[in-house]
Amino acid sequence: MYKKLTSTCGLMGATALLSAIVAPAFAEMMPPEKSLSGLEYELIGKADIFDYAALDSYSEAPFLTEFVAAGKLPAVADRLPSEPIVMKTGAMSDGIGEYGGVFRHVIGGRPEGWNWMAGQHQGWGGINMAMQECLVRQGPRWQVKAEEQTGPLPNLAQSWEWNADRTEVTMHLMEGVKWSDGDAFDVEDVRFWWEDNVQNESVASRMPADSFGGAGTTMEVIDDYTFKFTFASPQSENVLEGLAYIQGCPGPSHILKSNHPSYNSDATYESYTGSMPNDVTPAVVLGAWVPTVHRPDELVIMRRNPYYFKVDESGQQLPYYNEMHFKLSTWGDRTAQAVAGTGDFSNMEDPGNFVEALKQSQDADSPVVANFGPRVLSWRLMLNFDVASAPDDYEKALRGVFREKDFRVALSHALDRNAIGQSVARGPFAYPYVAGFATGSPYYDADSSVFQAYDQSKAATLLDGLGLADSDGDGIRNLPNGGDNIIIDVLVEAERNADSKQLEAVASQLEEVGIRLQARSSDGTTLDTNRTGGTYTAMLSRLPVILPTRETCESFPAGTNCPNFNKGGDRLDFEAELETAFNAFNASNDAAERAQLAKDMQKLMTENVYYIGTVQVPAALLVNKRVRNAHPGTPVFMYEWAEDSVMRERLWTPASLQVGEILPGTVAEY
Repeated sequence: MYKKLTSTCGLMGATALLSAIVAPAFAEMMPPEKSLSGLEYELIGKADIFDYAALDSYSEAPFLTEFVAAGKLPAVADRLPSEPIVMKTGAMSDGIGEYGGVFRHVIGGRPEGWNWMAGQHQGWGGINMAMQECLVRQGPRWQVKAEEQTGPLPNLAQSWEWNADRTEVTMHLMEGVKWSDGDAFDVEDVRFWWEDNVQNESVASRMPADSFGGAGTTMEVIDDYTFKFTFASPQSENVLEGLAYIQGCPGPSHILKSNHPSYNSDATYESYTGSMPNDVTPAVVLGAWVPTVHRPDELVIMRRNPYYFKVDESGQQLPYYNEMHFKLSTWGDRTAQAVAGTGDFSNMEDPGNFVEALKQSQDADSPVVANFGPRVLSWRLMLNFDVASAPDDYEKALRGVFREKDFRVALSHALDRNAIGQSVARGPFAYPYVAGFATGSPYYDADSSVFQAYDQSKAATLLDGLGLADSDGDGIRNLPNGGDNIIIDVLVEAERNADSKQLEAVASQLEEVGIRLQARSSDGTTLDTNRTGGTYTAMLSRLPVILPTRETCESFPAGTNCPNFNKGGDRLDFEAELETAFNAFNASNDAAERAQLAKDMQKLMTENVYYIGTVQVPAALLVNKRVRNAHPGTPVFMYEWAEDSVMRERLWTPASLQVGEILPGTVAEY
C-alpha cells in the first residue's frame, strides 16, 4: 500500500520559510550553493506506480454508459487496449477515486494552436500535457527509488529492448490505443511524427533533427506496433528520455497528413503548422481530456476522452474528473486564485507572490495547501552567438563580441545577484545562479561550478581588455575600433513579472560598466517562437536546467541546430567538448560515470558562461484541499513539471465537494 510521504522539499517547510523572511540579506558575495537536504519520503519501484494488464472487467463514468446504450460509443472494453495501463492503488495517496466534477486551472498563456508536432504550444500551464501522450513518461519518476532510476517510464511505448552493442533499440507500442475520435493509434502515427516532422527541417518540431541520439539516427518500421531506432554510436536508456513530453509526442497522422506538403501539393509548411487552429474544437488527441471549447481570452474547457487508455485497479476507466477548465488570465492570477480557492492547482513560480501566498496558506481555514520544493527555477540572460544569421553589420559585430569569453565573464562579474534576487522577492527565496544545472537538479555539483563573484572593477578590466572603450564619452562602451555604442536588444515576456523585474535590475547594473540593455517586451507566443527559432539578439527568460535530456536545445549543443542561441553551427571553442560530454552522458549506463560527465558539463557551462545566470528560486505546489491523490512532496519541477508529476488522470474529488460542470453529460463530437 501507499507509504505516507513527508518532505522537507529540499529547502525548508513553509512555516520555517515564512519565519525566515525577516532574516538579514545574503552576504554580498556568495559561493555556489551546496546541495540542499533531500526530499524525505519512502520511494517505490517503477512497476509500483503502474503496469500493463488485462483486467476481468471495466467500468466507465456513468454518463458514458448512456452513450453506449444509444449506440454513440462502443462498449468500454472495446474502447480500451487489450492491456491498458493500470494505475496501482498502492501508489495513490488517497486511493481509488469517484467520477465527476471539474479540475480548475488558471494560466497566463493563450493557445497558439493544437498542432503540437509543428511546434505550436497550447498555452502552457498544463493544457498541452492534458491532451498529449508521449512514447515514454518522465514526471512520476520523482517517486522512483534510486536503484530503478534507469531511464524513463514506459507509456505509449510499452516495452523496448536493445541489441548487443546498444546501437539499436526496438520499441513496442501498446496495441489497441485509440485517438479521441476512435481512430486507431499505431506505428504510422510514430513514423509520421519522426519522418515528416522531427526529420523535416521545414517543420519547427520541438525535437529538432539530430538532437535525439545525435546525427545519423534513423527509424525503421517493423510492423503495425513495432519500430526501431538505429544510432551512429552506442546509447543508453538516458537517450530515451528525449521521447517524453514535450518532444516525443506523436500527433494524429490521419488528420494531419492531408495538410502536410509531403502529401498535399497545395499545402505549405505555414498552412500545415496552422492546420489545427485554436478556434476549431474539438481537437483530436490521445490525452485524458479533449479541448472542446475555446473562448479566446476567457476559457478553455476540456472534456474527458472516452477512448483514454488507462484504468485503475478496480477497472474504472480514467480520468476521474469529467471536465477540466483553464481560465485564460495571467500567471500572477494563477497563484491568487489558487490561494483564494477559485483555482485548484498552481505552480507558484513568481517569487513576488511568495510571501503573501505563504501567509495566507498558513491559515487553518485556507482552501489550499502550499508545499515548497528545492530550487529548480532559474533565470538567465542568453546571448545569440550565431553571427551568420545576424540581420545587419551592427548585429554581426555585436554577436562577434558575444562570442568572446571575457565579455560573458565580465557581464557575469557585473551582476549583484543578491540585489537582483531581492528585487523580485524579499527574503531568503532567491540564490545566485551563474549557469548550468540549478541546485535542485540531481546532477548539480557545487564543486564543479565556477562562480563569478560580484566585482564591477574586474568586469571593467575585462571589457577594457577587449577594446570596448567608451570612445565617444557618452557613458556607453563602443564596439572595437570606435564602433557604435553597445546597446543590446533583450527580449522579455511582458506578462512574467519576475522576468521584467530582473531585466530592470540587470540593465541598471550593466549600465554601470558601460553596457546598455534595451528591453523589448513580447507576448508569450512570440517569445516562444523567437526562442526556439534563435531569432533574437538576447533574451532574459526562466529556463531551468534540471536534466540534460529535457528540451536539450535550450541549453546544450545537441545536434546541428542546437542550442537555440547558436543555431548556425559555428561552435564556440568549448562547445565541442561540451557536446562530447553530453553525448557520452546519453551513451552511458553507469550512474557514477553519468554523474562525472554531468560535473564536466557543469564546469564547462559555468567557467565559459555559456549563458549569464541571474538567480534561482524554489517553487511551491499549491493544491486545493478538496483534491485527492495530490501527493505530498510532489516537486514543481524535477523530471517534468508538476502537471505531469502529480498524474492528473488519477486526481479526484469526493462527490460532496465537486464543482459543477459547464458541459455535463457531453463528449467531444467530431
